[in-house]
Amino acid sequence: MTMEKQLLTLRERQLEYLRILKELDRYCTEKGLCYYIGCGTLIGAVRHKGFIPWDDDLDVYMPEPDFNKFFTGYKSKDYTIHTCWNDKAHQHIFARFNNDNIIPQSIGQYKEGFGIDVYIIYGAPADSDEQNKHMNNVFRFIKIRDVIRRVRNGLARRNLWPSRNLSSKLLNWTIKRTIKEFKKYDYYQCEYVWPFGGGRFNIRKEIFGSPIRLQFEDGFFMAPEHYHEYLTLGYGDYMQLPPEEKRTPYHEACFYRKNKEE
Repeated sequence: MTMEKQLLTLRERQLEYLRILKELDRYCTEKGLCYYIGCGTLIGAVRHKGFIPWDDDLDVYMPEPDFNKFFTGYKSKDYTIHTCWNDKAHQHIFARFNNDNIIPQSIGQYKEGFGIDVYIIYGAPADSDEQNKHMNNVFRFIKIRDVIRRVRNGLARRNLWPSRNLSSKLLNWTIKRTIKEFKKYDYYQCEYVWPFGGGRFNIRKEIFGSPIRLQFEDGFFMAPEHYHEYLTLGYGDYMQLPPEEKRTPYHEACFYRKNKEE
């Protein structure tokens, strides 16, 4: 008799995300690498001292040079870093740091895994016209990626995709080409950066500055030095709670813990 697998509750998922963040913090502290909690995770740290109660993911940013060291140096039997460079089914420009002991339910043929999003901070030009030109070039490839991804996922839902893991050479090439466009500006030489999370958002590098530790749940994690300015630029009055009808999880994902024999 097989026991039904128990899906994780929202709070259980949050605590598993926290476990992943602690592992990333452990490694980065040991190796002297820089990262920053960001997006809703940073709002949660400032406003709630932890997760926004209805939040169902966790986001960090890493400067490109630090991420490159993290990606090439980190090894673990329980955690893996997924990018377009080592996973041809990876459909994102950002990376994901996964806990392989948490398993997603199948959605068609595609399993993305359970992890936190690691966004890369790229160098950006200081001139506003050059910034717009650079962003337009990047989004030209992103639009191509989105078309290919919609076609691929649509075929998979109809069981018409030939690959079990949804790997796509064309999609993979497009994502790599987008990242190549991001890398045109040397992070160390730039006064401005593009902390890419999907939008057109170039800011002064000094806003991230030297990381400071902010409380998040039962730990203290690295955050932008000028986090108030960063959050105000991105979210306006970030201390204001959204309307009650919008206080809901964003993702529709179901996960369970991996059995030892799996």
